[in-house]
Amino acid sequence: MTIPESTAESADAAPPAGQRPPALRTDGSNAFAHHSMAVRVPGIIRDTLARNPDYPPSVQDALRRLHDEVVTNAPLRLFAAPAPDHDLWAARFRAFEGETWLGSEWLFCEFLVYRLMVDAVRYESTLRDPFAPVKQEEVTSEALWEVLGSTLARTGDEAPIEARLTGRLLATLWGNRIDLSLTQTAALGTEAGDEHLLANDLSQAVSHLLGTEPGAVHILMDNAGTEQALDYALVDLLLGAGLARTVTLHVKMLPVLVSDVLVADIHTLLDAMTRRGGEAAALAARLRGYLDAGRLRIVPDFFWNTAGRLWELPPRLHEPFRHARLVVSKGDANYRRASNDALWPPGVPLAEAVRGFPAPLLLLRTLKSDTLVGLDAATIARMDAGAEPDWRTSGAYGVAQFALPAPATRPRPSDPLQSR
Repeated sequence: MTIPESTAESADAAPPAGQRPPALRTDGSNAFAHHSMAVRVPGIIRDTLARNPDYPPSVQDALRRLHDEVVTNAPLRLFAAPAPDHDLWAARFRAFEGETWLGSEWLFCEFLVYRLMVDAVRYESTLRDPFAPVKQEEVTSEALWEVLGSTLARTGDEAPIEARLTGRLLATLWGNRIDLSLTQTAALGTEAGDEHLLANDLSQAVSHLLGTEPGAVHILMDNAGTEQALDYALVDLLLGAGLARTVTLHVKMLPVLVSDVLVADIHTLLDAMTRRGGEAAALAARLRGYLDAGRLRIVPDFFWNTAGRLWELPPRLHEPFRHARLVVSKGDANYRRASNDALWPPGVPLAEAVRGFPAPLLLLRTLKSDTLVGLDAATIARMDAGAEPDWRTSGAYGVAQFALPAPATRPRPSDPLQSR
């Protein structure tokens, strides 16, 4: 599949003080966002139909209807009540009512189309993940076990703790390439050189974590499979070496973005690791021990299935994050939450983009969309002048960016589901 070149060069001026640049839209003003909604999303719906041939005719018809609505640029619509997250979505939908799939905010459209897919396949009645066939292929692939084994060997007990922690953070960063909705990105694998890491704040993040009393660490998970396994290796080090008192893994409540982790995926991979035997089984046993002891928690939330930004956290998330030693945000979608999915001028610090987020934040992401914040002008100019015009979207490059919390300059919107 050919991906159009980005249009990121249009971000050339800083926004007014206290304002964030506007989010990317699907109307063609950003080529990648338009292509993603107009071409990639319909392809994912068709692939879901092909991989689930035993869906009843009514489910197949519902998916085809959604496919055709996107392709023909129909008006956005909301799924019907009753649904446990309907109030949350209805509150957000009002700002986009009357807009179309190819004439609206990309991040909102992307999460909405997946929520409508969930509705079409009746997930809440069946708990049948429409993307389970893709996830199963990944879990049974030999490549996953090779990457996990080499990472554990490379970052073993013989190295100093700083090197071990840095190594596992790097491993889980590059594991973000294995995105099951982007085969051309996953094909790059998890090996990368220093030149592929365009921003590297890992030393600051590691120093921050090692320089404080062990406390709560939260990880906003992204892809199931290889990246998830490397997240497990990071969790094992944090808890096993006493770098964290507790670790909380934040996962999606509903299937979204093809490969994003659900609670069921946590246990599917642990079971696969046990069957695999050896070091993988030993790692799974330790993680289950941490779960039994209450040191490792798995927390799904409907918020992560929306386009909610990191400064819009409902109290049920904002309050525990406020007491965290570190929040590790994984992947491109969560980065888009942090950056308002916007085109930022060079040199704007990450802390400015995420003002209002209450905790020390480490963003680990391979670049799969145009939004980017915190890079200096020289780096951007060098990359723009290089031989890879799609460097912002190909997944070949990554960033590890760290920011301490800054005070909010605007109130957080209320969340109708905050009592859940």
